[in-house]
Amino acid sequence: MAICSICSYEFESSDNAFATQVYRRNGIIVTVTGIPATAVCPRCGNAILEWQVAQQVETLILPLFQWEDTYTLPKPIVTITFPEHAPLAI
Repeated sequence: MAICSICSYEFESSDNAFATQVYRRNGIIVTVTGIPATAVCPRCGNAILEWQVAQQVETLILPLFQWEDTYTLPKPIVTITFPEHAPLAI
């Protein structure tokens, strides 16, 4: 059983849960789909991620939020999609 930290809904967790997270900072939007999750709340959609997975996603997207420090191109809207059937390699 899992309890959502956002809406307090109690639900069964799933071994095959995948999350979509949208990150916004400094006018840059990054959407990451297919993130392996421990559980996703069926009521509000809040995802529970393993700490290592959350850290890897943050490491992946952090350089994008420093866009203006590196590039003169306009700020991007980025979508990253992980195949949901791929095994998790931590």
